[in-house]
Amino acid sequence: MILNKMHIKNYLGDLSGGSLLIPESRIIAEIHLLNPTEDEWKNIIVNDNVLQKKSPQTALRFANVIRKRFYAMGYRFTESLLEASERAYIQLLFASFMNQSPVVIDFMSEYLAESKRLYKPSISNDAWMMFINERYERLPELSSYSESTLKRMGNNVIKSLVDVGLLKSTRDRQLQAIYVLPETEVFLMNSNNEHLIAMMECTQ
Repeated sequence: MILNKMHIKNYLGDLSGGSLLIPESRIIAEIHLLNPTEDEWKNIIVNDNVLQKKSPQTALRFANVIRKRFYAMGYRFTESLLEASERAYIQLLFASFMNQSPVVIDFMSEYLAESKRLYKPSISNDAWMMFINERYERLPELSSYSESTLKRMGNNVIKSLVDVGLLKSTRDRQLQAIYVLPETEVFLMNSNNEHLIAMMECTQ
């Protein structure tokens, strides 16, 4: 249980900003390694529109969400992303997703891992909002978020769980087993993020 150890914004992170953003993250990783100035960053994202978004605001929002996740994992993380196989790339993105939004770890522990322990084949469609509602008493700051925002966060969590392979689909929320690849495991252990390995496999 992580929620008692941090401020609500640190607990939720930028969860409303998007799911794993798989294709966008590869583009941002390449730019991030160039270490651009803020002016260069905005020019690449907005004027060059490398993410091919419909508005500058949308492009910047996605780009900044991804960059925050990269920063939280350290410089070597970005290099590892571009060197990784496709499956490891997605696993690393999911690790950064969990790391930047620790609420995801609690949700996985209390709903996915618990369902596996009880031999339940799936989680319910309202699992995320049930999880959030259980936290209002201990996290009254949640009331500052609208229900639509909290639901959007949940949609991003579910989409990410599908992308990494822990759920079958966004509609069919059947639990699936995944195994952290050796290249993913090596990076997480070397970056002092080994706790994310068991969480990713839902063994805690």
